[in-house]
Amino acid sequence: MKFSIKLLLIISIAVVTGSCKKDTYKDYPGGVPYDVISILDVRPLYKGKDVTLTKENMYGGIKLNAVVISDHTAGNLPKNLLVVQDMRRVQTLRGISIDLGDAAAKYHPGDSVVIVVAGKTLTRKNGILTITGVTEADITNAGKGTVGINAINSAQLQTNYYDYESSLCILNKSSFYPIPKPGETISGAKVVNDGFGNFILNTDPGVSYANDTPYTLAAYVGIPFGKPDSTVELKTRNAYDIIDMGSSEQDLLISGYQSDPKGGDGSYEYVQMLATKDIDFAVTPYSIVFCNNAGTASSATPLDAGWATGGQRTIKWNITSSSVKKGQFFYFGFQGKKINGSAGTASFSGPSWYQKNFLTSGNNAVTGAVNLPNLGDGGLAHPSEFGTSGPWANSGNTCGVAIFKGTTISAASVPEDVLFMATGGGAAVYDPKKTPILGYRICNNDWYSMNSVAIDSVTYKPVIVPCQQFQALGNTTSTAYPFNDAHPNNGKDASDAGLYSMMGGVYNITLRRWTTARKQVIVELIQTTATIDTLEKHPSVTKLVD
Repeated sequence: MKFSIKLLLIISIAVVTGSCKKDTYKDYPGGVPYDVISILDVRPLYKGKDVTLTKENMYGGIKLNAVVISDHTAGNLPKNLLVVQDMRRVQTLRGISIDLGDAAAKYHPGDSVVIVVAGKTLTRKNGILTITGVTEADITNAGKGTVGINAINSAQLQTNYYDYESSLCILNKSSFYPIPKPGETISGAKVVNDGFGNFILNTDPGVSYANDTPYTLAAYVGIPFGKPDSTVELKTRNAYDIIDMGSSEQDLLISGYQSDPKGGDGSYEYVQMLATKDIDFAVTPYSIVFCNNAGTASSATPLDAGWATGGQRTIKWNITSSSVKKGQFFYFGFQGKKINGSAGTASFSGPSWYQKNFLTSGNNAVTGAVNLPNLGDGGLAHPSEFGTSGPWANSGNTCGVAIFKGTTISAASVPEDVLFMATGGGAAVYDPKKTPILGYRICNNDWYSMNSVAIDSVTYKPVIVPCQQFQALGNTTSTAYPFNDAHPNNGKDASDAGLYSMMGGVYNITLRRWTTARKQVIVELIQTTATIDTLEKHPSVTKLVD
């Protein structure tokens, strides 16, 4: 009996093993490999030397089903290259170039094509990963498709250009670096900065738009191509790929904040700012607004006017006196005046400190709520009803701060600068289904962009898409609640540890834009030794450059 069972097992294994032969998978439903392979799977087959594409090394595939992104009408792309992309696997957009000779110009953005690539060669030609040997007979037109776009920054392009080569990409909020001279055009290889680093924009001098003047701030849609020296450049396809994005000029920058000082928060929280020009607040008043979106605040006060909502959502104070010089730091805070909480030995003083009162107890009670502090300087849609623990929230939901030029704000007011901490809150913070859209307005700074770019489904050209609220279309960047190794983010150790959020970046006062985006650096303030120099002379402090 045991022998029979063993024999049956051996026979079964033999049958299964035999059924796995490459020439027999077709006998089983679902066992035939799909004959279309994704570009994501083709590109890694090249490992430094030419490779012939076969059904075997393409996992049973013999062809690509992709969408054309190249446009040769202006003549700025490499000749003879048909550039296609797909998103067939894991929602990852990848592209590749096909050497098709003069026939490449017959195809246009949005054309859906099926390309037989089995038997062709994958190589690097003139620095570009290319499939050669394809003819028009290998291509079948499959109508029109959807053109996707990779929204990236220069750092991603430089460090991972292989991933983005030959795909349609956008680098937003970019400007020539250094600032263009009078009469300078976009012609040639130009250095462009997007706040995350530099990239090369290459425009052939012979194209019709080569003599256009560069925008102060632009979004560049184009195709990255590798070069023989293993660098990468971005080439636009036509003038429509360069979109005017307005300005990112800022006179006052948020450069740091203390959201959770040592001990009680109340009147000891503050915000550090850096002036990019001389400002007399008596002549040009500003206002500073904090938002709180804790669960109780969200349920108590619908966000019906953005930063101007008031209630338990926002609170505003006006800055109407004092002054600051270009390159100097300026602080907004309360009567506590200490650099790190009530037991701190160093205090703020002088014209760089602008003080308001924040009561940590009081009689401004609202039915069903705790006692409330002063109501700010008012002028909001609803009287502010903040709690007594300071304007910065510690709930886990989004909170933030915005600076406005002027003391009158509305739902449509655009901040001079704005930063958010944490991302929780969901539809209570941003809801595009509402009319008007529910949310907090942002500005063009290093972290946020008031407009994005999409590809029109009819013309297949870039179009501007407004995204003017936090959490809209990629505007999701925020700081973390401050913690470090000594005080980890476990819900208790970082609380009241006196951790200061230094927002270090580089702002170019000639370009009037960020050339290095801000990064949150946590500085632990020691109550007995922390001074103004701790905040202003740290290596990671925000810097101005010419």
